[in-house]
Amino acid sequence: MFLSNVSIKRPYFASMINLVIIIFGLISFSRMGIDREPNVEFPYASVSVNYNGVNPKTSEEILLKPLEDALKGLQGLKTMYGSAFQGGASIFLEFNLEIDGDKAVNNVRNIISAVNLPKDAEKPIVKKIESNKKPIMELGITSKSLSTQEISRFTLDEIKPRLQRIEGVGDVLVYGYQDREIHINLNSSLLNAMQISPNSLKGNIENQILNKPSGTLRSALINMGISTYSIPYTIDSIAKIPINIKDKPLIRIEDFATVTNSLAEETSYSEFNGVKTISIAIKKESKGNILEIATHIKKEIEKLNNENTNKIEIITLSDDSLYIKDSFNAVLFDIILGAFLAVVVVFIFLHDWRNTFICSVAIPASLIGTFAVIHYLNFTLNDLTLLGLTLSIGILVDDAIVVIENIHRHKLMGKSAIKAAMDGSAEIGLAALAVTLAIVAVFVPIAFMEGIVGRYFYEFGITVATAVLISLFVAFTIVPMMSSKLLNENNIKKENKFIILFNQFFNKIQNNYQNILKRILKRKKTTILIGFIIFILSVLLLNFVPKTFQPDVDDSKVYFNFSLAQGTPLSTSIHRAKEIQEFIRKYPGVENVSMNVGAGESNSVSTLNFTIILVKPNKRNFTKNQFTNHITNDAKKFIRNDKEKMGSGDSYKQIQVNLISSNKDALNSYSKKLIEFINTIPDAKGATSSLQDPAYELRVLPNRLKAASFDVSLNDIADTIELLFKGVKVGNFYADGRFYDIKIMLPIKINQTMNDLTGVLVPNSKGGQVLLSSVATIEKVPVDPQIEHINGNNMLKVSADYYGKDLESAVHKIESFINKTIPFGVTHGLDGNSEFFKETIKNISSALLLAILFIFMVLCAQFENMKAPLSIMLSVPLSFSGTFLALLITNEALSIDSMIGIILLMGLVTKNAILLVEFAQQKMAEGLNVEEALLESAVVRFKPIMMTTLTMIAGMLPLILSSGEGSEARANMGIAVMGGLISSTILTLIIVPCAYSLLIGFKPQSIRTKLLMRQKQKIKNS
Repeated sequence: MFLSNVSIKRPYFASMINLVIIIFGLISFSRMGIDREPNVEFPYASVSVNYNGVNPKTSEEILLKPLEDALKGLQGLKTMYGSAFQGGASIFLEFNLEIDGDKAVNNVRNIISAVNLPKDAEKPIVKKIESNKKPIMELGITSKSLSTQEISRFTLDEIKPRLQRIEGVGDVLVYGYQDREIHINLNSSLLNAMQISPNSLKGNIENQILNKPSGTLRSALINMGISTYSIPYTIDSIAKIPINIKDKPLIRIEDFATVTNSLAEETSYSEFNGVKTISIAIKKESKGNILEIATHIKKEIEKLNNENTNKIEIITLSDDSLYIKDSFNAVLFDIILGAFLAVVVVFIFLHDWRNTFICSVAIPASLIGTFAVIHYLNFTLNDLTLLGLTLSIGILVDDAIVVIENIHRHKLMGKSAIKAAMDGSAEIGLAALAVTLAIVAVFVPIAFMEGIVGRYFYEFGITVATAVLISLFVAFTIVPMMSSKLLNENNIKKENKFIILFNQFFNKIQNNYQNILKRILKRKKTTILIGFIIFILSVLLLNFVPKTFQPDVDDSKVYFNFSLAQGTPLSTSIHRAKEIQEFIRKYPGVENVSMNVGAGESNSVSTLNFTIILVKPNKRNFTKNQFTNHITNDAKKFIRNDKEKMGSGDSYKQIQVNLISSNKDALNSYSKKLIEFINTIPDAKGATSSLQDPAYELRVLPNRLKAASFDVSLNDIADTIELLFKGVKVGNFYADGRFYDIKIMLPIKINQTMNDLTGVLVPNSKGGQVLLSSVATIEKVPVDPQIEHINGNNMLKVSADYYGKDLESAVHKIESFINKTIPFGVTHGLDGNSEFFKETIKNISSALLLAILFIFMVLCAQFENMKAPLSIMLSVPLSFSGTFLALLITNEALSIDSMIGIILLMGLVTKNAILLVEFAQQKMAEGLNVEEALLESAVVRFKPIMMTTLTMIAGMLPLILSSGEGSEARANMGIAVMGGLISSTILTLIIVPCAYSLLIGFKPQSIRTKLLMRQKQKIKNS
């Protein structure tokens, strides 16, 4: 080999080249970010529009539908989810993956700007949606000395801006705060006695409180702005504001109202371990580095706590960076332990520290060099890149083992160290290159797999392919060079007792294998038939292996929610939430509990959200899923009526079905049937639909004839009711360096009745007042709290948690039920993990077929014929039996991780067959017949085959046995790969020689002649 010969002749050149790779790798490693997932950006966008007071049905008609009609023609739009709710509407847009997210958002903005919406509606807000919606850190603000208003202002004015300025922070959400407001609480009895309309007060007060730019005073020397300023700065100054109403004596606000220094109406509430807090949820940008961001956040929190020791205390409620750091350390330990075990295997086989040292150099050199490439590609050290590096441990030393073992064999022939290094490298070069390129060929389809899964596994595929290519370079440069220097004649040691015993034991196995192969080669067709039967049985075995999207990872964080009846007052919700919180805190294994009312995605005060932090998995005897299951069952005692529900707080369910129809009654009716069926599926829990119990509103229905007869305007009716029961801003109050709202309203009471509404006096055009009950009737009307659309059609979501391992089976049962029972006019689609699983199966199947094709093409290019590659490719299906059997025995599911492991196996298992067939072809070129060549290849290549297989298994062991953070997914892949390696190695050593012999037997002379000609041409060229 050219590279090997140059490295042997110029050792400093080879050393410096590899040293450069290591230096750049170390520099890159120090600069790489650590994250939980790859930085994947998806083309998602959202549109939200607020219209204060609008009910969901009206919102659907005047906000949602006009926006959907305008957006539905967007280029590249895949799915559009719409929602109309009390006070506004929102739309989530999912574009095809090839669409540029930034351009898509700009297109949405351009279209939305041309939509005509009601003038009282706020301007629509268009945002680019990051793929990771969950907060990376949650904080709680408490104080023993400050009031709620003071804590709220400090949080909004000081803490939130300082956190937002941290690089990588995407959004900072604050819950549970109350801002200061000045309330002008009207005395309705006095107003009625004075015959004064609340509407006339509103206009009068607004005219008395103003800060209005009024032009510019220009002179030769200077121009000065002019403003008319009448902003009150004390409560008394507001109370003294004069009110001048036509035909009425001059009065002041204090004559008919009480002015109070108040707080805005409380709309949310938070506690941490029973202590009231203002909660802060911090989300990162899609490309943000979690550990780095978390470090900066913690430094800023420490500064804030130190600067305000006697004022506030900032508590960390949850911190994802801790899990990521623990997971990173666990994987790092797995890599080091795997590398150590691989080196131990090499030492046991080669029983020489020099050979072992030369081999062991390949691992750090290849790993460290990989960091340089993946850092250049802007990858982070995340679950998938680290998993790729861990799986690569056994592979990285493979090329070095094959090369050093062959050099060692030539050295034992009596050759000099330099001669042995040159001849050994040249002889094994083609096989080593074929093995490496076969593995790289496997990861090209993985790296460019379609769909969301493909985006995530791109970094995994590139990482493994890079590591393997660098290991090949190391095997062709450093290994021959070091062998020529270290394996000189003076280094040969006498064999000790252990070495003699091991060699005797291994030689016995090797001889037994050769004898078995002799017999098997006489029954080639029978052997291949047995192999085919084993493959068929392994496919049948797959039916008994559970299948799921991803193994459940225990991150010690549980989300739990409890929904009360629609319209439940905040005070009642807080009381109920406290009861449930105390129950959860007493549960074994619970470390912290965060409770939020009126926070989260729904923002409804009837939804109680709990974030439960468990102690570390090694400190408890139950899993996260077992805890969730138990607490869901135990918390049923808190359900008091059929309007109350509970479930996991994770909005992304394992099972999710979208029911679509223009007929809402059909949707509602069928969703109930589907929920009943899902609840009968084992391990499916908490099936529910997005259909919420109706909320109720009091609808004021004016009688136009009566209103006209009393000279009452319908707008005056609406404005009067709004002012009294909602409150209307009439100006600003200045204090403490900032402006606060002044609102005019009736005093807030919690015991209001229908008489409070019907007894309202509304003004008429003649200056008089009329009872509302004289011109309107009041009707109690049920309304949907939320109306959902998908692509402009009515939609209802049916979702459930799934705690089993066989998600595919559950989804299949659901789809079968739907196909048999779904009514006419209703369609359905999968969503959530069930949709991802189906998409994953499709994409990975395509990647698997491409991987097999690419491996075959690489082998054809290497061997210059098709018969050798065909015999080698038989080793591929032989790995399935071991994989499926290993998953079944360990009760592991076939998941996305184990499926990627199967694709990885495609490259690994062909390695053994390549080593066998390539050497057999060399011997055939020297004149041996097929069977003689195969028997000699079996003896010579048996040792490197066993060494490389055992080193790969040794590298997998830490993955399988690990109990660290995030070990579940790594173990799933490790078990699949190890099972496949063991079965394919055993079966390959037997079946591939038979297949090769049969294929070559068709035209033995022409093949042998071709091989001899190639060999002569190589000798001539060298």
